[in-house]
Amino acid sequence: MGVRNQTQVVEFVFLGFSGIPNSHIYLFLPFLAIYLVTVLGNLMIFTLIQLDSSLQSPMYYFLSHLSCLDICLSSVTVPKILVNFLRQQQTITYNQCLAQMFFLMSFTGTEAALLGVMAYDRYAAICKPLHYSHLMNTKVCAILAFPTWVWGFLDSAFHAALSSKLHFCGVNQIHHIFCDLPPLAKISCSDAHINELAISIASFLVGGVPFLFTILS
Repeated sequence: MGVRNQTQVVEFVFLGFSGIPNSHIYLFLPFLAIYLVTVLGNLMIFTLIQLDSSLQSPMYYFLSHLSCLDICLSSVTVPKILVNFLRQQQTITYNQCLAQMFFLMSFTGTEAALLGVMAYDRYAAICKPLHYSHLMNTKVCAILAFPTWVWGFLDSAFHAALSSKLHFCGVNQIHHIFCDLPPLAKISCSDAHINELAISIASFLVGGVPFLFTILS
């Protein structure tokens, strides 16, 4: 039986733009422009909601959370992509990769849960207008919003713990533009069946359930 190379990878190489010659020249400015528009647009929405007393309603309260999440989501991946464009090297260290994946999954899970909460808010406003002020008062909004953040970070912490146990025996090329669990599981030399099962279950619970709730509402 052959002995496999057990050298732990300390850096990953992204291959997402490898098929585009001189991609750093053509993609840096569009990515930068989209990132700035995303951050500044959501920052304006968040600031306006906080300053305008006429926007102190449940719908805008949740929208401010959504704007904050959009800023966080784009800031997890795009700045590193931009830095790699300037360096002309699509690389990331092992620790940075795990951190990027953790926060990416946290904010993604939180956003999915928050969209479900926003669907409930619209359901209450349309179907129970006379009881809406009681159903969605300030305390209830905070109680609904806070668990969405906890849910996203707990789900991500579980996946991060599983991912930290994966071994990468010399293979460090990720067919993606940022660190995500499925591409990492594919290049791991250790058994990733548990990770893949966890991904499937989480995809249904984190993404599918809020989506179905939104459709039903």
